[in-house]
Parts: sequence; structure tokens; C-alpha cells
Amino acid sequence: MVAGWTLVSRLTGFGRVAVTAAVLGPTYFGNTYQVTNTLPNTVYYGLLAGALVSSILVPALVQHIDRGDRESSERVAGGSLGIVLVGLIAVIPVVLLAAPVLLQWAAAGAGQGAAAGQERVTRLFLLMLLPQVFLYAVVGCSSAVMNAHRRFALAAAAPALENVGCIAVLLLTAQLYGGRTELATVPTGELLLLGLGTTGAVALHAATQWYGARRAGVALRPRAGWRDPEVTGVLRRAVPALAQTALHAVQTLAVLVVANRVAGGIVAYQVAANFFFLPIAMGATPVAVSLLPRLSRLHQAGDERLFRDTLVRGLRFALFVAMPAAVVLAVLAPVLATAVSFGRMSAEGGEAMVAATLLVLAPGVLGETAFLVGTYASYARGDTRSPLRSMLVKFSTCVALLAVALTARGPAVAPMAGLAVAVGAGAGAVHRISALLRGLPPGGERLLPAVLRTALAAGLMAGPLWVGARLLAPVTGQLGALAGAALVCLLGGTAYLGVQALLRAPETGWVLGALSQRRAAYDSRGAP
Repeated sequence: MVAGWTLVSRLTGFGRVAVTAAVLGPTYFGNTYQVTNTLPNTVYYGLLAGALVSSILVPALVQHIDRGDRESSERVAGGSLGIVLVGLIAVIPVVLLAAPVLLQWAAAGAGQGAAAGQERVTRLFLLMLLPQVFLYAVVGCSSAVMNAHRRFALAAAAPALENVGCIAVLLLTAQLYGGRTELATVPTGELLLLGLGTTGAVALHAATQWYGARRAGVALRPRAGWRDPEVTGVLRRAVPALAQTALHAVQTLAVLVVANRVAGGIVAYQVAANFFFLPIAMGATPVAVSLLPRLSRLHQAGDERLFRDTLVRGLRFALFVAMPAAVVLAVLAPVLATAVSFGRMSAEGGEAMVAATLLVLAPGVLGETAFLVGTYASYARGDTRSPLRSMLVKFSTCVALLAVALTARGPAVAPMAGLAVAVGAGAGAVHRISALLRGLPPGGERLLPAVLRTALAAGLMAGPLWVGARLLAPVTGQLGALAGAALVCLLGGTAYLGVQALLRAPETGWVLGALSQRRAAYDSRGAP
């Protein structure tokens, strides 16, 4: 269910990024809008509340929900929201002052005019876009409430409303102001439409998530959580997790700053990153989110052996989805870049940057998947310190490679930034999973044979994909490339599942069993 609705949200997210690239193009104005539009989400999920809401609040709510204590659920959720909002008030002025300076420094190589123009437009955008962080606080707390109640569909689907709203704003911008906007000549009306319209789309998203939490039984209202011992206890446990997500936020900003050294670098990286995060959203995120309440209950019951077996099964299934997806992204990178690059993006050299960045990002899907599932499993045990150590490994590896990327020039900048992300994710994943499994008792489930079997099936599907990519090379136009890529992926996916079935992989049975259960449940609801 989570994967299905996440796919809807991600597809609209693809449309959002592709339309942004088409309307604003591989320009410094496109870089500016993309990075300032990314900042509110990064500030919320990275610098303060993401760890608290996504990984710490759910286990705290589970015990009250199981007892049917609605009042305590509202108290803990509302108190957490109150603390988050106060923290955001302190963080926002720092971001408002620092972000324009960082972008100006990164764009300095393009000339003084581009750097000064980007600083001016950035400050105007931030005044309109930074209020989104408060709306994302509502989104995060509402999603945690629904997930703790084992209601996952609306939380996964609601981002599509935000994406559709942003697409409408961008199309209206193109209609009213054309597609040749540069930093020095951007009209004030265009800035207002982009800034206020985007924030309005986030407000629609937040309102939908709040309604979902209300339907789950929790009327989410900010409370003085600093006066509640239980909420402050949750916050104390969250401190290492907050440090971890802060490192992730700094890493994300560092990648964007490096990509900003070339016109359109941020736009190209964001387009490639949307492909990169799709299999993570379809595999790792649904597994991690749905495992979190279950693993929390197993840990609270003291059943560590079943905890380990459940974790290994979840990790196996996440990699079952992630590994063939990584192969698809690597082999079909040029085709996928053609499919999403239109308008100014295809006419001004952005397509090649997207393809190269996607190629080097693809292997990082495996690392990011394992890192995410392992981190959530640690949080289910109340352990927020060891994931921080793994994040330090991931962060230091990525930053070291970003320092090398600073020496690059021209279109190579964005791919080198993507390579730093992929290698860092792999290093962090190895550290996290090995440390987590060492701390658990032996169980009946084995990880390595399943991973090797999945790698074999994914490797065998690379051949048909490569042949399909060669056949699609002469295809021109977005629709032709998109249709061809979908057909090749269907053939490659059939080959992958066929090999897995021949190898008697239990994961294929899990998928078929889950689909059968969903079909039976649907039929029973539709019966008279």
C-alpha cells in the first residue's frame, strides 16, 4: 500500500522537477529556485524535526495507542509539535542569513554579476519559501500519528497534492512570463508567483495530512511540550538522531553548493536525484516505515531473536526491489535523461549532465536502502547513538569526495557531486548493518545468500536492458524515449522475476502472497 501510493507521489514529483527544468532551464535562476525550494524541507527534516517525528515519535505513540489512551496520544504528539515549532523559530534566521552567502560563493566562478544576482533573488525567495518549514512540521507529526496507528496510505499519497500544485504554478509562470528568465531580468511578479504559489501548494499538503491524523483519532494541536516529562524524555532520546539528520542536511546543502558551480548543475542533479530516490521510496521507505511499529513492539516484548529475523526479512525485501532498480538506472541513464529533459533543459546541454549524474548515482541506491532500513531498526530498539556513528562515516566519506569535486569544471561538476553521494551511502550502509547484526542474537533468517541471489538475478537482467538501450539510442522525443524505457523495463523486470522464480527466491512468494491478500480484502469489501 505504501509503495503504491508512494509511486503516485513520486511520479508527480518527477513531473514537478521535469517541468521546473523545462520552464527555468539549466540556468542560475533555475539553480536558485531549486535550492531555495529545497531548503524548507531540508531544514525541517534535517536540522531539527525529521529524526524526532519520523523515528522517535512513532515508538513513543505506539504504547498509548495500544492502550486506547487517546488523550495521552494527543498530548505527546501535540507537545512534540510545539517543541519543533519553537526550534524552527530559532533555526530560520540562521538559514535566511547563511544560504545567500553560500550560493554567492559557489557561483563566484561564473562572474560577479551572476553571484550578486543570485544572492538578491535568493533572499526574496527565502522570505516566501521558508514559512514552509512550519507546514512541514505539521506534515511530519501528522504522518507519525497515522503511521503509529498503522495507517499508511494517506501519508504516502498526500505529497502528490503538493507536487500537482507546484506544477500548476510553474505552468502558469511559463504562460505569463515566458521561458527566457535570467537572474538580472526576472520580474517581481514572477518571483511572487513562484514563491507564494509554491508555499500555497505545501499548505494544501499540510492540511491534508492534518485531516488524516484527525481521522485516525488525534486532533493535532501545538502544546508546551517542554513542560511534559514524557515529551522531554522523547526529546532527550532524540538528540543523537537530531545530530544525525543535521549531518544529512549539511551534506545535502554541500552537494547543492558544489553543483551550483556550473549553470544548471543543481537542476541536473535534482532531476537525477528524483530517479535515485524513486526505488528508495518504493522499497526502503515502505519497508522501514511499516517495520518500525512492529519492531518497536518486538523490542518492548523482549523478543530479540524474532526482532532479528523480522529485520533480515525486511532488509532482504528492500534489496530485492533496490538492486534491479539500480541496474535499470545505470543502464538506461541516457534514455531516462532524454525522457525527462524537454524545453530549455534539452536545448541547452542539460540532458548530458542528467545522464552522467544518474549513472554515478545508481549504485548508491543499494547503500541508501540498507542504511535507511538499518537506521529505523536501531531507532525501534531505542538506540539513537550507533546510527549517528554510521552517519559520521557516510558524511565524512561524501564530504571528502565533494572536496575533490570542487576542482572540477564545467559539466563534470554535477556527476562528481553525485558520485560523492553514492560512495558515502555505501560506506555508511556497510557500517550500519554490520554493527546492527553484531548486536543481535543469531536467528533463522540469513542475509548473505539472499543478497547474492538477488545480485545474480539483477546482473542477468542487465543484458536485456543493455540491448534495449542500444535499440532506443536513435529514438528522439520525450514520449518515444519514455515509452521505450517503460517497455524495456517491463522486459527486464520479467527476466529478473523469472530468474528469481527459478532460484526459488522466497521474496517472490512474499509479493504474490501480499497481492493475493490485498485482492481478497478488496473482494470482501465489494461483496454485498
